[in-house]
Formats: sequence, C-alpha cells, structure tokens
Amino acid sequence: MKININKEKIILSLLVIIMFCGFMYIPSAVYRDLHYRDELRYVEVAREMLANQQWLVPQLGGKFYSDKPPAYFWVLNLFKMIFGTYSTLAMVLPSIISSIIVVILTFLTAKLFMKFKYALLTSLVLASSFLFFGMSIFVRMDMMMNLFITASLLIFFAGYCSNKESKSKYYNLMFLLMGIATVIKGPAGFLDPLVVVFVFLLLEKNLAELKRMNLAKGFLIFATVVLLWIIPAILSGGKDYAYELLVVQTFGRSLKSFAHQRPFYYYFTTFPLTFLPWSLFLISSFVYGFKNRKTLGSEFKFFFAWFWAPFLLFSMISGKLDIYLLPIYPAASLLVVMLFKEVLEEKQNKKYFTIPTVMTAILFIIIVFLIPKNVEGIALRSILKPGLIVMTLSSIVILLLVIKQRYKFIPYMFLLLISAFWLNFSWGVAPSLSATYTKRPIANKVKDFKESGVNNIIAYEYGQPETLGVYTGFIIPEIKGKENLFNYIKSKKEVLIIMKAKHWKKIGNKLSKAFKEVYSSNDYLLLLKQE
Repeated sequence: MKININKEKIILSLLVIIMFCGFMYIPSAVYRDLHYRDELRYVEVAREMLANQQWLVPQLGGKFYSDKPPAYFWVLNLFKMIFGTYSTLAMVLPSIISSIIVVILTFLTAKLFMKFKYALLTSLVLASSFLFFGMSIFVRMDMMMNLFITASLLIFFAGYCSNKESKSKYYNLMFLLMGIATVIKGPAGFLDPLVVVFVFLLLEKNLAELKRMNLAKGFLIFATVVLLWIIPAILSGGKDYAYELLVVQTFGRSLKSFAHQRPFYYYFTTFPLTFLPWSLFLISSFVYGFKNRKTLGSEFKFFFAWFWAPFLLFSMISGKLDIYLLPIYPAASLLVVMLFKEVLEEKQNKKYFTIPTVMTAILFIIIVFLIPKNVEGIALRSILKPGLIVMTLSSIVILLLVIKQRYKFIPYMFLLLISAFWLNFSWGVAPSLSATYTKRPIANKVKDFKESGVNNIIAYEYGQPETLGVYTGFIIPEIKGKENLFNYIKSKKEVLIIMKAKHWKKIGNKLSKAFKEVYSSNDYLLLLKQE
C-alpha cells in the first residue's frame, strides 16, 4: 500500500466531493415534507424525547420505543436546536453529512493505492449509486451507523498494514467505533465489522492476527461504550423495557424475524438494482478477482471480504431489507474502480470492462422506455423528461465510445447519466411526490381546531397517529374498531376525527347526521361533531 500525499489535490478533491454530494442531495430535503411512515415516526420519537427530557429510553406516543437505541434521536434534537425546528432539511442533514463523510473516507482509502483520478472516481461511484443516494436523503439512522462501521473497518485495515508497535491503538479505536455504531442502531454495528475482519484474515491465512488484536481488551472497550447507555436505560425503563430491548429486538430479529421476512436469495435479486449503474461492473470485478485469485493483493481481499461477509450474513438472517446492506457499498465502489484501473491501464483484458459497459448502456435505454407516464397522480415521465433525455444520449455516446475504444471517458459518462437523473429527481420528482403523501396540511388543521377549543381529537384506524405530533405538538389517540368508535362518540358532545376517506365511505351512513366534513387532504378527512 503506497501513500501519495498531495495536499492541494486532496483539498480540491474534497471540495469536488462536497459540492457533488451537496448539489445532488440537499434539494430533495428542501422541497419536500417528511414522509408519513419512517421519517415522521423517527422525528416524533425525537420530539417526545426532548419534550419529556427522557434521553435514555426513547418513546413513541408515550410508550417505550425499543426498536432503536437513542443516539440517533440525540442527533436529531441537536439539529433541531441548531435550526430551531423539525424541518425536513434539519432532520435530513445528519444523513447527508454522514454520507459525505463516508464518501470522503472511501476517497481517502482509495488514494492510498490508486492515483487521485481513480480515488475521486471511487467516491463519485459510491455517492451516485442508487441505494446510497436514497439513504442520503432520508431521515434514517442507517447512514450514520454506516459511517461508524466504515470508519471502524478502515481503521482496522490501517492497523493491519501498520507496524507492530502501532497496531494496538488502531484496533482499540476500531472497537470504540463499533460500540458507537451499535448505540446508533443496534447489533449490526458490531456484526458487520467482526465478520468482515474474520473472513479477511481467513483469506489472508493470517488468523494469528486475532491475537495481536487483543480481543479481550477490544471487547471491553466495545462493551463499555454500549453499557454506558444500556445500564442507565434499563434502570430508567425497568424490566419491561429491558425485555423489549435485549430479547425481542436483538435476538428476535436475528433468530426468527417478526418483520421483513425474505428468502435466502433475496439480496441476490435486489442488490444489482440498488447498486445501479455500477452493478454489472461489480460482477465483472468478481470474475476478475476469481481468475487472478493467486496474485491478488491484501487490498482486494479486504474489499472482497467487506462485501461478501455481510452480504452472506444478512442473507442467512430471516428479516431482510435492502438498507441492511448499506455498509457494503463503499467496498463495492472500491472493487468497481479497482477493475477500471486494471483495465484502463491495460493490465487486464478489456472484456472485463466493455461487456458490462454495453449491457448497462442498453439497460438504461430500455429503462427510459419503461418509465411510466403517471405514478401516484403525478406526471412522472413528463417531470423526468430532462433526465431521460440525458440518459438516452449518454447511453448512445457510451456505446459509441466502446466502438471507438475510448474507454477512459466511459465511467464519467455513466456519472453524467446517473447524476442528471438524480438531479432531475431531487428538483422535480421529490416535491411532486411530497404533495401526494404529506400530512402537514391536515395536521396543521388539527392544530388549528385544538387552539380554537376542540379538545376531543381522535384518529380512527389511522396507524400511529402520534407521529402527527411533529406538526401538532401533541399526541392524538387512536381508536380501532367500529363499535369502540361509536361508543366513544356517544359520550362526547364535541369531537374531531381523523379518518381515511375509504373508512368514511363504509361507516359514514351511520354518522353523517352527527358529523360534517371540515377538511380533506391526501385521502384523509377531518370530521367534526358539535352539539
């Protein structure tokens, strides 16, 4: 591993990375509202944490929220204090900042054994990949956990390549970062790094390195970080919270998941889509790695282990979501650009590069024609027209470059293609989609009724109406079942109900005389009874 330090080039590259990511990611956080599912839920947990001053045991709707540790909600409240509001931009910024740091770490890693142009290309490949882009613009803790997992793995590799006297400080820092990652989201924070390290050392035939890692001390550091939260949290939340956190959430998900159950091969079918437009190049890099397995350096083996160890581990766990594989995206990007380097410097057969190039270009031409005209009531094809034009022209140019054997320009044409699409999405599609799902207008109307003196406000068959507290500032109780609703209404002279339009169609004939529709937004109604 060679170290090539040029401060001016590093600073210029970092500026390019920050501008590239900021220009692609930030618009989608400015021109949309929080999504009504995960985003509103996570922000409401943060709001209740601040409102109740309960920093150790997260709550949702006044009840224990053991799904996630508290660290991410601390960060959301920090940004709320900075911006003064739980706005979409304020809440998404932790993800955007985390993603930019991950991209920078990937760049700094790549520049240790590749030229600057390849290192910068690696960072842009990562930043532009489908799922990485998506997780950079959402209110989720996955990108922040990914930051600390990525940092822990890179610190390990730096320690592995260092002299014996320096190893311990790197390995101790790795365990510290694993602990922080675990406090952000959970067990994946330590499972990912540990399985990668073990598989890498197997590939290196160097399990003796485990002794030099001083695992006892490392796990003590890790446990200290985690227990600094868990012990006070359990003391505060009691045995019920302890059971939910340690038994149901941790071991339940691993052994027999109660959510997101998928077959073993699930990720083999979805990852190629979520890593577009670089998926076929990654497959080609695996073929290259297999054929040259006897001469591969430690770097390739490490990135190979970094990709495949978590991939197979999470394939064996019953609960699966594409976001669980987010930590392997830096490794995938490094493997792709390592292949580019080998081919473009004429060290390997051009077929490793040209075949996935032609297939990907043709795929995007096909995708252009498959984009539907309308989705969720918005003219998707019309809004994406600029991006689709660039995608089509870029794909044609790429095919011409293959014919002309001008290979060095091809990766940048793919970057142009996907960047144009993401910019089009951020500036055009995101705001239009937001208008179809936002709950801000109806929540603000509920708040107006509350301030005008209507105190009996309920939601019928809504599904976590407490998340509207982000906008209303108070928790709305939910009633399930028609009989329960009718009984509640009988005892109240004045009541405001939030209800889906489809539910009102089913039971409205029994309530229409007592209630009047006072507001509607995105398939939800506000129904008011006043006597």
